[in-house]
Amino acid sequence: MSLRIIPEHIDPFRFAEQNLRLDGTVKTDSMHRLHSNMQLTCDKLHVEFQFGVDEQKITFLKGHLQATLTLQCQRCMEPYIYEIMSDFVLGVVSTIEEANKLPDMYEPALAKNGELALRELIEDELILNLPIIPRHDPVDCKVQGSLAGTGWQAGEKPNPFHVLNSMKNKEK
Repeated sequence: MSLRIIPEHIDPFRFAEQNLRLDGTVKTDSMHRLHSNMQLTCDKLHVEFQFGVDEQKITFLKGHLQATLTLQCQRCMEPYIYEIMSDFVLGVVSTIEEANKLPDMYEPALAKNGELALRELIEDELILNLPIIPRHDPVDCKVQGSLAGTGWQAGEKPNPFHVLNSMKNKEK
């Protein structure tokens, strides 16, 4: 099964029984957690999901996410392009107890009332892949900071005990 627009909610257990695949795009306009604390636009977002049941009878979801985001650099405050390419494997569960029993290879995805919220899942994955401090590479940024005089230039290692040395010289 191939869709161009990814639905907001699905029955993951039915999809897994039939080994269905979803492939398409998602609109990020309704992803409020993603947009709440940063200046961000999503230029392109494509996802692929493959549902199945493994040998241990665990319902799983293999996902691939590709996104091109425009973030605001925290050094120069100018926009820059940030690309995300993420692969993930989730074990679909109905309760917290089931989530605690999942093997380490699966991250839990909680299906509430037999439905899985795909847009929330995609939003979570995007948030997990965002940089902690969005910024250009130093060579590409308009703001060029200098480390001259700080003792932290490349190759120069300041002596952490230079204060003790000065104290030793005072005693003599």
